[in-house]
Amino acid sequence: MSFIKSFSAMIVLILASSSILTTAQQAGRSAFTVFNSTGRLPPTCSQGYSAGRDEVLYTVPYTYPQVLSIIGSFANITWNGITATTLNGTDNTVGTARTFDYFGLRLIETIKTYEKPVQGPYFEDHTIAPSYNPATNLSLYAFTHALTATPVCDGAAVALNFTAVFCSTDVGAAGDIFHSIHLMHAMTLQEFLGNETWTGCQYSYGCHGQNHHGDQWGYGW
Repeated sequence: MSFIKSFSAMIVLILASSSILTTAQQAGRSAFTVFNSTGRLPPTCSQGYSAGRDEVLYTVPYTYPQVLSIIGSFANITWNGITATTLNGTDNTVGTARTFDYFGLRLIETIKTYEKPVQGPYFEDHTIAPSYNPATNLSLYAFTHALTATPVCDGAAVALNFTAVFCSTDVGAAGDIFHSIHLMHAMTLQEFLGNETWTGCQYSYGCHGQNHHGDQWGYGW
C-alpha cells in the first residue's frame, strides 16, 4: 500500500513538472522545473529570464496584535483583495502552498519560512512557481516573496516590509505588477484596520517620518 501511495505521489509530481515545462515552453523560453514540493527553484534566473527586485516599506499606526489579526493566516488573504484561495496543506506551515489568480497570472506560493513570535517580528517568505500570462506573453517566478511586520514606536505602530526577488521574461512589467501588489497590500491592510494614516513616532527613535512607496523599487541584484 505504501508503495502504491509513493508511486501515485511520484506521478502527481511528474505531471506537475510537465505542466510547468509546458507553461515555460508556451512562453517561448527555456524550460525548467521546480525541484521539489517545498517550492525550491533554480538558484539563478533561467535562460531568457532576467532578475528583478521590488521592495515597499510601509508603516501602519496599529499594534502588532492588531496587524497579526489580519495578516496572520497564510490561507486567508482577503486583505490582499483575494477571496478565492486553494490551500494544499496545513495553514502557516513550511511546505504548504496556496493557489490563486492575480493580475492575469495563476500564482502558486509555497511557504519557505514562517515565523510568528508573540512579540514580533512576524516573517513569512514564499516562492512563486513559474507562471505565464498568455494575454501579455509574460512569464515570472520568484525565489522570495516576503512580508516582515516589526513592532515600532514602543508598540504603537508596525513597520511593514514587502519584498520580491524574482525572474521574468519582462522585468519591467513584472516589477510593475509586484510594486502594485505590494502597495495595494499595504494600503488595504491599513483600510482593514481602520484607515488611520501613520504620521511618525512621537519621539526621536524607532521610526522615520513617512512611508516609502517607491524609493526601494529596483531591478536586478
